[in-house]
Amino acid sequence: MPMHDPLPFTYTVTRKSIKHLYLRIRKEKVCVSANKRIAQADIEAFVRSKSGWIQKQLSHTAKQNRLTDSSATVYLLGEAYPVRMHYNQNGTKECMVIEKEVALFRLKERATHARLRTLRDNYYKDACSAVITPIVDTYARKMQCYPSKLAYRHNKTRWGSCSAKDALSLNTRLMMLPFPLITYIVIHELAHIRHKNHSGAFWQFVALYCPDYKALRRNIRVFESFL
Repeated sequence: MPMHDPLPFTYTVTRKSIKHLYLRIRKEKVCVSANKRIAQADIEAFVRSKSGWIQKQLSHTAKQNRLTDSSATVYLLGEAYPVRMHYNQNGTKECMVIEKEVALFRLKERATHARLRTLRDNYYKDACSAVITPIVDTYARKMQCYPSKLAYRHNKTRWGSCSAKDALSLNTRLMMLPFPLITYIVIHELAHIRHKNHSGAFWQFVALYCPDYKALRRNIRVFESFL
């Protein structure tokens, strides 16, 4: 048996009822999802084959600026806006706005990263109805897949979901993504109204409305550490 040097990172494995191996980076943690029948040696080989990409993503995640940093940025529809602070104690409602090509936080006093993140997420949630709902409406008509309900909330593990009763839940942080990636997520979740799994028929249905979905799935990984 060939000997390998230890990996420069650790990873966790979650066994699921899936056909393929899936790899994600979340909160500087490497997470692998695998079918319970896949041997640990095969999982190890898979992770090693992705080692270069993993280390690059971990480095990117580690360097992400906190919103309190002087070089911090906020993503909106794929564009990065530098963070600026404006302090005013006279009746100012604390909020974040995009103004003059910057993400401007209007504050009563200096705030923590957690507080700034909440204000940013409030901005995202307020914008979802105007930006994402029209995309849902457009593709629901095209695909003839109408959700029984549409809700926006921040979820720490996924961009969207479709319930057994066809209710869609979309992550407010979709507002970070470029329009093509938002559209792919919308199409993906709407497709689950017709196909409740990730079968071949499901992906064929997705491809009818998003032919480049495979490339988009790869691109969206860049943003997964922001969930």
